[in-house]
Amino acid sequence: MSWEIGLSTGIAYELPILDVLPAIARAGFKSVEISTAPGHLRHEDVQNVAAVRRTMDELGLRAHSLHAPFGTHANFTSLDPAERQAAMKEMASSAAALETLGGRLFVVHPGGEDPHWSWQRGAHLKQSVESLTAMWTDCRARKQTLVVETPLPHLLGGQPDDFAWILERLPREGVGVCLDTSHTSLGGFLFEAIERLGPRLVHVQASDNRGHTDDHLVPGEGIIDWRRVHSALSKAGYRGVFMLEVTALGSLDERMFRASAVLPDRTHS
Repeated sequence: MSWEIGLSTGIAYELPILDVLPAIARAGFKSVEISTAPGHLRHEDVQNVAAVRRTMDELGLRAHSLHAPFGTHANFTSLDPAERQAAMKEMASSAAALETLGGRLFVVHPGGEDPHWSWQRGAHLKQSVESLTAMWTDCRARKQTLVVETPLPHLLGGQPDDFAWILERLPREGVGVCLDTSHTSLGGFLFEAIERLGPRLVHVQASDNRGHTDDHLVPGEGIIDWRRVHSALSKAGYRGVFMLEVTALGSLDERMFRASAVLPDRTHS
């Protein structure tokens, strides 16, 4: 593999990020994606974010990207103005945290976790474009790239044509795409996505699955054909970090041991 391999702090999203960072450094990773899971990073707390930056600097870790808040609490495509405003406030404080942490890639889903979005599909798609465009403006001011992630197939933007519809209506400069290997695999269009989105791919979130749910397995533990993934990404000219977005059971060090098996000096694949 010719790309730097990074690790999302979401490997232990249930723990405070300051407890997780030392284990990531011990495992041999240098580049990280910051998870904003509730209770993990208090992105709205300026002092907490500053403490995270100091710790990362001391450990020799680099914030490559930040995964914006996602869930029912962060539904910026809601047709309810109050819900949408609250979600956009979360997005803005997360982008501010990424700026403090020194990262440049602001990774966001096309929408929140709304089970009813398809009832008014057109309105939600349009709201996605409007909200993402506002985020793009904020990111540009912070010298960040807005990176739109391929979501699970049942979510807004989770189908290739809907994702393309949204992407076509966003500015080209300063907007990139994050390929989530598990999401697109579960939709049955992983390799179509790489080919179709290749010129705009700036980030990869890599995890495996067993074919039914978003298991967040370490690559090689599920059904994805990783040799084919590597070949397709190389053909597409991907130049970014290969960011592991995995979870696991066990202690922190046990989780890191499994993830670090993917590092070049610890694998013969």
